[in-house]
Amino acid sequence: MSYRETLEIRELTSADEQQAIDAHQTMLADDFEFLPTWTQHEAWEDYIYRMNAGRRGEHIPPGWVRSALFAAFDQGGELVGRVSVRYELNDSLLQYGGHIGYGVLPEFRRRGVAVQLCQFALRQVRDAGVKQALLTCDSTNVGSQTTIKKCGGVLDAEFPVLESSDGTSSLRFWIPTVAKD
Repeated sequence: MSYRETLEIRELTSADEQQAIDAHQTMLADDFEFLPTWTQHEAWEDYIYRMNAGRRGEHIPPGWVRSALFAAFDQGGELVGRVSVRYELNDSLLQYGGHIGYGVLPEFRRRGVAVQLCQFALRQVRDAGVKQALLTCDSTNVGSQTTIKKCGGVLDAEFPVLESSDGTSSLRFWIPTVAKD
């Protein structure tokens, strides 16, 4: 089954709580936080408020940037993935996070979900005035590399690979968000 049909990509709502928490628990097995910064001690409504406020540029903690979290649902309403959009970069994101971060639940991988999430996020940052989006991924994550390249990603000419202190490495890609003149 391929997701050639358009996914519904939107901010999380009250009705999404259980699906989102289940996705978060599932993705922890891949060492991936489906719900960035969420803890079980935070009321769901408070989390939704924080994420939506961040998109508007409100209540941003020191050292953070304006950002948003969007979830992707198939036509049956099942949660299949999510994408984080950072509308600007700080020093840390310039090295290891980039403008866009996405995750797809294991049972929905290799079906085009990540490409749709990435394309959606590229439109978001373009609309916010970002002319080139930075995306990073683990150097061993072939699926993510393929997604980034399908969306127009080109390895950073100056710093294509960043080594971390724990021995892992990340690849840095740039994707133009506007057509070149």
